[in-house]
Amino acid sequence: MEDKKQLQIIFGEVLHTARMEKKLKQAELAEICDMDDTYISDLERGNYMPSLFTVLKLSKGLGLSLSELSSRIDGYIE
Repeated sequence: MEDKKQLQIIFGEVLHTARMEKKLKQAELAEICDMDDTYISDLERGNYMPSLFTVLKLSKGLGLSLSELSSRIDGYIE
């Protein structure tokens, strides 16, 4: 099992990739999700472990299901 910091970094990479695929700036995703753009930046850099509620908001903001987003994370872990 990965440690917390590794999971934070993996989540950040997945979030960044998904945001770039949607051609969204951090500020745009933050606005869609009703979050601060600096928080999006911190998540992408692996500085925080988001809550399940936050992950759900981000997945909806990116137009992904929660299972799609978690599947992408699983892809990094395996």
